Amino acid sequence: MKLKDIPSKYQKYLLGIALLLSSIAISIRSNDGKINFVLYKYPTLIFLMVVISSFLVAIYFIINKRKISSLSDEIKKHSKIRSEGFDAQLNELTERQREVYDLIISGKTNKEIMSELFIEQSTLKSHINQIYGKLNIKSRSELKSKLK
Repeated sequence: MKLKDIPSKYQKYLLGIALLLSSIAISIRSNDGKINFVLYKYPTLIFLMVVISSFLVAIYFIINKRKISSLSDEIKKHSKIRSEGFDAQLNELTERQREVYDLIISGKTNKEIMSELFIEQSTLKSHINQIYGKLNIKSRSELKSKLK
C-alpha cells in the first residue's frame, strides 16, 4: 500500500473522530442550575480538541477533492477515447454519406435532404442505413446522443 493511499483508506473515520472530539470538547452539564463545559477546567484541552477536529475535517475535504479530481480525469480520458473512436468511424464514411450525415446532424428531415442533394428516397435510405451501419447506431436520436 502506498503512503498516499492511506488517508483515502481511513477517510471514512475522519469525520467520526472529528465529531467525537468536537462533542467531547463542547459537552456541557448542569450543576446546581449552572451550565458549564464538562472540561471547563481545561480550556487548552478544549481548544486543542476543536483544532484537531477542524484539521481532520479539512483533511477529509482534501481527500474528497482528490478523489473527485481523479474520477473526473478518468471520465475525461474515457470520453476522449470514445470520441476518438467515433471520429475514426466518421472517417470511414464516403463523401456522399458525410454530406447526408451533416444534413441529418443539422436537423434536416428526409424530404429536405432529398431535395437538397437531388436524390430519391430509396437512395437516401440506402445512405442512411450505410451510415448507421458504419457508426454502429440504429436511429437519429442515437446518432445525436453520440455527439454529446
